[in-house]
Parts: sequence; C-alpha cells; structure tokens
Amino acid sequence: MSGRLRAAALLVAGLALYAALAVTSLRTWSATFDEGAHLPAGYTYLTLGDHRLNPEQPPLVKLLAASAILPLRPSFKPDDAAWAGASQWELGRRFLYRWNDADRLLFWGRLPVVALACGLCSAVFLWSRSRFGGPPAALALLLCVLSPDVLAHGQIVTTDLGLALFFFLTVLAFDRLTTRATPLRLLGAGLALGAALATKFSAPILLPVLIALGVVVVRARAPMAAAWAGQERPIEGTAARARHVTLLLVAMGAIALVVLWASYGFRGALSPDPAAREAGRALLADPPEGLLGAAAAWAAAQGLLPEDYVRGFLFVMKHSEARPTFLLGELRDGAFPSYFLVTFALKTPLPLVGLLVLAAFAAPRLPWREAAFLWLPVLVYVALTFARGLQIGHRHLLPIYPFLFVAAGRAATRAGRMRAAVVVLAAWYAVGTLRVHPHYLAYFNELAGGPRNGHRLLVDSNLDWGQDLKGLKAWMDARGISRIKLSYFGSADPAYYGIDGDNLPGYSAPHPVRVTSEVRPGDLVAVSATNLQGVYLDEEGRALMERFRRQTAIDQVGYSILIYRADFTWPAP
Repeated sequence: MSGRLRAAALLVAGLALYAALAVTSLRTWSATFDEGAHLPAGYTYLTLGDHRLNPEQPPLVKLLAASAILPLRPSFKPDDAAWAGASQWELGRRFLYRWNDADRLLFWGRLPVVALACGLCSAVFLWSRSRFGGPPAALALLLCVLSPDVLAHGQIVTTDLGLALFFFLTVLAFDRLTTRATPLRLLGAGLALGAALATKFSAPILLPVLIALGVVVVRARAPMAAAWAGQERPIEGTAARARHVTLLLVAMGAIALVVLWASYGFRGALSPDPAAREAGRALLADPPEGLLGAAAAWAAAQGLLPEDYVRGFLFVMKHSEARPTFLLGELRDGAFPSYFLVTFALKTPLPLVGLLVLAAFAAPRLPWREAAFLWLPVLVYVALTFARGLQIGHRHLLPIYPFLFVAAGRAATRAGRMRAAVVVLAAWYAVGTLRVHPHYLAYFNELAGGPRNGHRLLVDSNLDWGQDLKGLKAWMDARGISRIKLSYFGSADPAYYGIDGDNLPGYSAPHPVRVTSEVRPGDLVAVSATNLQGVYLDEEGRALMERFRRQTAIDQVGYSILIYRADFTWPAP
C-alpha cells in the first residue's frame, strides 16, 4: 500500500471513530443551554430571513444546523406571542418541546456540527502530515479524534467547535498563501476568515494573529512567491514582501466581508418586520460608550455591515463584563486572573500535557517560520482570552487545541529513546477519554480527581450545561421513582423527558412559572452542579444550596446532576 493510501485509510478510520463516539454520545444528551436558542434561531434565519432572535452570536453554525432539520418540515407559528416579542428562550421552548419532537430536531441539527468536527480532525492530520510527515500526523489525529473537548463541543449546536475549525483553517490558509500566492489560495484564506467572523464574535482575535504572522513571514528568510496568472514570480526584499503581505491581508478582508454578508443572506435589516426591526435597533441607536461602539454603529448605518451583526457585536460588548464566577470552591462576583490557566490544568488530559512539555523543548529546533505558525496563534489567543472578564467555560480555549495537537504529535515522534513513553502516554490518553464516554463535557483529569469531583472545582459549561435530563429520567425509572424535586440549570424542558416534580430555585431559561423553596426531611432532590454552587442564584437560593452542600450526595447523574435525600427542613422553622 502506498503512503497516500495508508494516510487516507488512517484518516477515514479516525473520522469513523470520531463520528461513532460523537453520535452515540449526542443521543444521550438533552439540549445544552445554548442549543435552546441556537437551533430555533437558525431555523428562523433560514426560513424567514429574520434575525430578531439570539443576537449573541453570528449565524453561520446556526444556519448549518437548521439546514439539517429543513427536510423534517418542523412546525413553526409566526403568530405566536413569543415570536412577536422576540422572547428567544420561550420561543425556543415552544419550538422544540411544544410544536415539535425535540429529540428528533436535536439529533439532526447536531449532525452538521459533527461534520465540522470531522473537518477539524482532517485539517489537523493533513497540515501535520504536510509539515512533519506521517507519524506526527497520525499522533496528532489521535489526539484530536479522542480529545474530550473536541468530542464535547463537536456534537452540539453551539459555536465553539466552529470557531476552532475556522480559526485553524484561516491560519493554515494564510501559511500557504504567503508561501505561494495564487487566486485559489487567496479565495480559500478569505473564505476561512469570513467563516470565522460569521461564527463567533471572538473571531476578530484572528486579526492580530494574522498581522503578527504577516510580520514574521516578511522578516523570515523563507521564499515567497506570487503566481496570479500562472507564471510564478518571487517576492524579494523587505519592502516588496511587506507590500505583498499587506495586499493579501486586505484582499482576505474583502472576501471575508462578502462571506459575512452572505451568512446574513445579504440582508441589511435585522428583520423584515418594521416593529421587530425598530425594537431590535435600540443598541444601534444608543451604542456602548467608546470609539469602537460608535464606529460599529456607524458601519451599520452606512450599510457596510449587516445590522444584526453590529447589534450582536454591541450586545456582546455590553454584556461581556465579568459575571459571577466559580473556581476551586470559591464564588466571586467578578473574574479570577488564573481562571483559564486553572481550567487548562484541570480539563486537559495529563498525557497531552506531557506531550506538550516535549513540544516546548523541541520548539527552539523548529525553523523560525514553522515555529511561528504553530505557536504564535496560541500565544496571541491566550494573551487576549486570559484578559477577558467573561469566565464561563474552558470551551473558550478550544481554538488553541488544534495547534497543540500538531505540536505534540511532531515533538513526540521525534523523541528518540522516549518513544516507549510516548506510546504509554497515547494509550493513557485514549483510555482516559473512552472511560468518560458519553459524558465528555464533564471530563476532568486525574489532577482534578476525575469527573466525579469536578463540581467542586468548576461548573457552568465546564461540566454542567443542562445536558443530563435524559440521564435523570433513566435514573428515576431504574429506581421506580415517579416524582422528584429539581433545581435545574439549562434550557431543556424536564416535562418533555417525563420528569415530574416541583421546581426548586435554579437558573433556567425560560424560568419556571412555579417555584417552591419548600424542602422536608426525606425529600428526594436533584440539583444541577451550577445551581449547587449558587452561581446565578439570589441570596435565598444560595442559602438553600449551601444547606445541600453540607450533605453528602447519594448519587450523581452524568456528573452534572447530584442527588440528595434531604435531612433538613427548609425554610427553617
């Protein structure tokens, strides 16, 4: 078998393994928090050309997910009050759980995200193979396919995996483009950048990344050429190289702008309904203070950018200040300087950390340009992300992992006498991921004490995103339990899954109509880990959760829901 056939067979096997793990996992999950808004919003973008819902993120991944449910002909009621009022969580609840079969819509809507994750695995393998050869690419593919982070976010209708893919593809395309510029390579780089911008509002981090890489390629000694009309012409001299790279970046930006407009259907207004448009334009009329907010609002007014893109960007600017944050047993109203460093230490498999240590020692031996394209995106992204006040999940570090997989694969396969240790680390990595199947979102490494201990260290989307209602229902059925008291964190509907009981204080969207704080000795209570730590609760709710924390849970469901048999009366006499 030739080398190319072996590589193709290895890639197909890796993708088949990934798809099998992701699909069998996603079938066990109820909707994660953001899916309750993303999938219905994508459907309205696609079928009605109306962007009144879910301004928090650009539309691309939502559109891809919604395209997969179109053949199902889901029911939608444009005369519903939740749609008229742009109440995204209530509309999402009705669309998924009242008007349609939520499990069916979620299954098909999640498959495009699985395809995006397979694209990420392929890109990691192919770039690593082109740069470093077959063995490093094989190990990088293994690390990506069996990454608990990629598996967790590469099966749900959210934007994190999409950003990781398009961020990585943009850097790869820019690498090829600045080596030999052709019309096709320029188009590919612009499309990748545009797709990233149309996926998540943190994608503009790519701009300083590309500028920094542009400086590197201008100053590096590696050859640079252009072949616009078929005949290759070398680009020589610092000034000529700088002009060439600057023009490439401008052209990429122009193509990206077209892609961004295309993701909004080339519609400038955020809604064809005048009333909905006027209600949604409040942020455009009164943007957050500062030059950036004013410039964004001006760009929308002049028709340079879609209204909804700018509205969402301003929304994120306004609401990205620090929220209540839980870390290592401590709850703060603000941010922790060490938050993302701690999440990396606790959520990254220790075998990968070991391989990255090898990669760090090997980095000085890499050619300057190769080292820059491998490590500079990581350094810039980490520097800008660590400074963020919004600390709600390790998933915000996902875009750096493809680069780390490639770096680890390259370094480990050149480890000489340590190859046996590399094999052991790879086996440890695989076993650690497979042992947590299908609960990849709840993965914690051995340093953290494993997933069963995770709720004491990190919550929110690090562990608990509302995904385990199916597991709770199965737990109740297995024990013949018909009713339970539930403090749920998420946007799914417990009643849809057959869970009957009383709602205790919690944080869900939409909020339950009826909530009780009454607890009596002997009550069986299920508490989402995020609520247990009181992250988004008021003082009364936090006091009740503190009382549960004094008890020992009798069981866990999917590591994100803890089960208690109450031994106290609340409110206290």
